[in-house]
Amino acid sequence: MGVRGLTTFIEKNAAVYLKPHELHDTKLVIDGDNLCVQLFKRSQKVGFALGGNYDAYYRTVVDFFDMLQLVNVVPYVLLDGGYESRKIAIVRYRMQQRILKMKGFHVPAINSATPPMLREVFVDAMRESGVAFMRCAFEADDEVAILARKLGCPVLSYDSDFYIHDVQYIPYVTLSSKVYRKVSDREGENFKVGIVERKQTKKARQRGDGVKYIAQCGDQDVVEGEGEVETYSYLDCCLYTIDNLTGPHDQLGKEMIPLFAVLLGNDYIERNVLRAFYEAISTGRVNRKINQQERRLKVILKWLQNHTFESATRAIIRHIKGEQKQQVYRQILTAIRGYNCEECVALHYFGLQDQTAQETPLEDDEIERDLQTRLGAIADGEETMEETVDEASFLDSEEEEEKESTSNEGQNEKSKDDQEDELSRHNSCDEEHDKDENDLLQEESDAEEIIMDGHEPLIGPELKRNKFTDRNWPDWFKRIYSAAQVPRFLADLIHSNLYINYPQIEDVKRQDSNRLSGPILRTVFAILKTSFKVKTTEFKYVTRRVPGTGVVNATVTDACLPAGVEYDPAKLPNVTILRKLFADAGIEKCDELFETIRSVPSNLRLYFLAIIYWAKNCPDVNLAYVHALVVCILQLQIVDKALKSLNRNVDQFRQAHREYLEQQRQTSKTSEQSTAMPDVAFNRTFYNKLASGTSRASALLAYDHLIQHFSYKEEEVRGRRKMWIEAGTMHTLASFQSVCFNLYALTPLLGYPVENLRMHELYNTLFVYNVYEGMKNRADLGEYERTVIFRHSPTLYAAVCVMVRFVESYVPELKGRTVRAKTGKAAKRKEQPVVHVQPITVRPANDWDEGKKDESSESDDGEGYVDVNNKFSQLLLAG
Repeated sequence: MGVRGLTTFIEKNAAVYLKPHELHDTKLVIDGDNLCVQLFKRSQKVGFALGGNYDAYYRTVVDFFDMLQLVNVVPYVLLDGGYESRKIAIVRYRMQQRILKMKGFHVPAINSATPPMLREVFVDAMRESGVAFMRCAFEADDEVAILARKLGCPVLSYDSDFYIHDVQYIPYVTLSSKVYRKVSDREGENFKVGIVERKQTKKARQRGDGVKYIAQCGDQDVVEGEGEVETYSYLDCCLYTIDNLTGPHDQLGKEMIPLFAVLLGNDYIERNVLRAFYEAISTGRVNRKINQQERRLKVILKWLQNHTFESATRAIIRHIKGEQKQQVYRQILTAIRGYNCEECVALHYFGLQDQTAQETPLEDDEIERDLQTRLGAIADGEETMEETVDEASFLDSEEEEEKESTSNEGQNEKSKDDQEDELSRHNSCDEEHDKDENDLLQEESDAEEIIMDGHEPLIGPELKRNKFTDRNWPDWFKRIYSAAQVPRFLADLIHSNLYINYPQIEDVKRQDSNRLSGPILRTVFAILKTSFKVKTTEFKYVTRRVPGTGVVNATVTDACLPAGVEYDPAKLPNVTILRKLFADAGIEKCDELFETIRSVPSNLRLYFLAIIYWAKNCPDVNLAYVHALVVCILQLQIVDKALKSLNRNVDQFRQAHREYLEQQRQTSKTSEQSTAMPDVAFNRTFYNKLASGTSRASALLAYDHLIQHFSYKEEEVRGRRKMWIEAGTMHTLASFQSVCFNLYALTPLLGYPVENLRMHELYNTLFVYNVYEGMKNRADLGEYERTVIFRHSPTLYAAVCVMVRFVESYVPELKGRTVRAKTGKAAKRKEQPVVHVQPITVRPANDWDEGKKDESSESDDGEGYVDVNNKFSQLLLAG
């Protein structure tokens, strides 16, 4: 949710609020979605994400949990679920910001966009690491805090909400990525600290090998002697508790924390709602070195110290405008409930024991009655706002000399805050077209007792209360949802009849890339609604506006199962629905496809079904796309596993293997194999032979060419090096990811008629994009792969032929499709005509220089070859 400005305030005063801590030998509750994003940022240091660096990201996540295991930390990860209706406004705002980033289509601007299946790969990595995790029905923050309190252990996140929760909180950014080893005596007065080399065997770790000691304190003989010493590994970090905020520095009582959170504002309450209150407690004296939010935070802290909970609450509400009193009162009530609630679903889900004293928490109604009683007991004479705070008592004394100039600056910053509020309120373009927005924000309401302030109601009778619960969800769905077997968006579909289509990296001038997957999404919704008495066939679809950069609500109708098809969760797996879905998508030989796919390796079945569905229904897909996807499969599943080393740096790789690669090239020339397309079927036998029969030498020679596709190439435009990407290519690849994502959501509902996708073993957007861009204008794709990409790896070339032919047999129209013409600035910049994939007569692609640079050993051996993609190739034979 986030409390505005609090993270910045704490970081600026880290010496006061954050205490050094050694993390080891403990349980740890983790805010899963926050960690998911933080590790994604870390994985970007390896290379560009460009919509899906799933393989690099997967390794980053596994590496993180391995690090926790080294220090004997047992993690419990809680994942966010669906969006509560009060969150929709901020979700729309974030969607619009993401759309605006895509508008220019420059790599640095859009590379931070999270890939659509990021959370699913995160879950796969946790399963691989044996981590306990659970998906909450809705936002997980409260559940995280409650579980941590019951286990008496820290929380790991980077969400400012946890600064105001009564938990031990470790901000993620303070957690070291190095594992330290400490050896000390029992008293801890004599010790030495070293860094653990993590790339070592388990036995070496137990022996203590691979530790480089970097610091020592006290008597070395005591530590290294035969006396009793204590040895443990730990992660360096900082720990925060609520006592740091409410302790001797600020003297704020814990019961005031809910009010403090509300007054600071969060994703659910806009600043402009509280503007009258801010003005009532503000002073004319400011400090130009402190921003507006930090000044507000300090003023609020000081103001709350001079009030009781009751007097502060009534004073706040009295300065809020009529209809907005409801919103502020509800926020105060929600905050109190969050601090009082001790019911913990995760504790039972993980089979853990409560380690805290058992207290009976108050029910929601009891909390509200208690609040109303406390407010009603305050005499009117106590309700005054005359107590103002002199900021000079706790701000820098330098402001005295700058009073007049900084006051003007304060006004400017206030104006800037006003603009921010305005942007938050109008977070979607053309709001007049979104008249059904209120439908998304509508919540259940109950008549409440009127809270009186003299003769004027302080709180009206129509208080809206949050009643988001999963009590109506069918048990079969709760099981797979809590286990994170399905994506989080299914909670929005089943609870709110809502789908929020976060845009991928795609062309904003075209229809959103998810439209191609509409039939799959409607099927998912129809299955979810089979357990409800009221058979709803419509849901809201929130997506980007075309044309423009706004957000719009659409209505998806006729979301029902095909005629004659039924769904029974007790009779699974159900392949009939999946088969019918593909038949309706236009696959003519659908029955044959589902018979043949059973012989394909289990981990590839759904992926090839996705390729066929996408290729059949997306007219922009041509054979070059299919070739690029297949080459990516071979790289991630065959080459990477054969090498057992994932060095993605071109220069480092070639420097380390230069002599070996040269030797193997010469050897491969003396033992050339047949280059004819093998007439074999794509099945498990073929694939197992490919996996076991691909030698390390063959994999290295293929990788020598393929490794360059894991990095983004700058292009020279008018004498300047620029980084830009082809919008049409990215849009087509985004539609493919959409198909994969929706099929991933559907498969568990059908009881896994096929094994679900493991995207980190199948797909890397940057790799596929580079391979496609490099081969899309080739006259003969097979010849280019045979003579360039897999020249020294004939078995891998044969695999490409077999897999592509499998897709072609069910989408025969692929052979007749051409490369989409470039439009707009990209076309002018490249100044290239439209090029067809299949016809032989094409503009020649002169890659002789590239071949000379990458494979210099072949150019000197006197043994040439004819490349039909290069009309100058035959000149090499003349000399």
